[in-house]
Amino acid sequence: MASVVRCLGLAPSEYYNLLHFFHSTAFTAEALCRRWVEALGRRAPLLTLEKKPVYVVDAVVAPKAGKRMPGVKSLHQASEDNNKPEFVMGHFWGALTMLAQVGRQIRALPVRFALQDGLKRSPSDSQTTITRMHGLVTQTAQDTGTVIADCYYTCRAILQALLAAGFHYIGRVRNNVVAYMIALQPEKRRRGRPRKYGEKIILRRLFKSHKALFSREQVDVYGELQEVLLHEMELYWQGILVKFVLVVDAKGKKAIFLSTNRALEAKTIVTAYGWRFKIEADFKAFIEVLFGFCYRFWMKAMPKRKRGEGNQYTHRAQPAYRAQVSRKVEAFERFVNIAAVTLGILQLLSLACAERIWTSLPVWFRTLRKEAGPSENVVRATLQAEIARIFRDSAPATLLAKILATRKRANLPSHPFRLTG
Repeated sequence: MASVVRCLGLAPSEYYNLLHFFHSTAFTAEALCRRWVEALGRRAPLLTLEKKPVYVVDAVVAPKAGKRMPGVKSLHQASEDNNKPEFVMGHFWGALTMLAQVGRQIRALPVRFALQDGLKRSPSDSQTTITRMHGLVTQTAQDTGTVIADCYYTCRAILQALLAAGFHYIGRVRNNVVAYMIALQPEKRRRGRPRKYGEKIILRRLFKSHKALFSREQVDVYGELQEVLLHEMELYWQGILVKFVLVVDAKGKKAIFLSTNRALEAKTIVTAYGWRFKIEADFKAFIEVLFGFCYRFWMKAMPKRKRGEGNQYTHRAQPAYRAQVSRKVEAFERFVNIAAVTLGILQLLSLACAERIWTSLPVWFRTLRKEAGPSENVVRATLQAEIARIFRDSAPATLLAKILATRKRANLPSHPFRLTG
């Protein structure tokens, strides 16, 4: 927020008006994200699968050391980086994105972030990160489509909820998964309920014992054609009939994928799961370019929490205290989702105006990967260099001009960074 005050040349007193903006009751983060989804549906070049949009979901941990921040708890970091601690105090954010494509460039446009852990309204609260995630999808998305996620979210609860809402799911499963064949029905029906499950299948054993089942195919994986071994089967898993795809890549790595849409080909399922890693690039740009998790909203009425504590229960607190907690969490979500919309706008500009951005780039790079499109940081640098011209050429009747006309301006020299002797 301080950078906004400096960039627009506002008076220091306007900083507190920005604090009030994030705590105001005039709008909600959920309503903002719904309008953003409507705009994406009208203007974004969305990638589709069977003429339906594709969604990617994942979660990210935002480290927070604030002892008076609601929702901060001890969280496990599942990372292979030895420089990161195994446990960290922070917020657990669930993210929903939509895929957009221009040519060979694919981006995961952020749709909504939601705080999904750390607060419990009562000891009997049965909400988990899984149930909150499928609720995030079904409540935010306006069109049904295909949801892609990693093995953390591949479970019966999310599959049933998404199928009931009209969505399909593609994800990876762990190598110890067990499924069942479709039972063969006898020619003469017997007494009792017909059998549903047939032979038990331990899928990882198929990699060694049934190599003849695999076929060699050319598959688009992470934007490159690779020769892989594929085998697909329709099996019952967790009471749901799904399609499994077993994959062995050129380096010998094995993976098992699942799709609730059994009409999709095995190659399409493998290619679609490769799109999931676009959300990882989103997280990196969100943290390193936009600093989207750098919010610092503390709650004075909240008792200090110790390092290593878990969920915060508010069922015994006074109604006024619970209202303060909800107000502070809403401020967190507003800050993060406004940054997410900003990231989505940078990505849309990268897809739609790539050539103009490259020609207007104000800095020099030894090498430019133009085939990959300008990154979010390149788009940000180009807009930052053009901000004076944009303000000069924009119509005086724009909303930003009206807002700045009512704000106090700082008494700054013509160039704040110019040193005078």
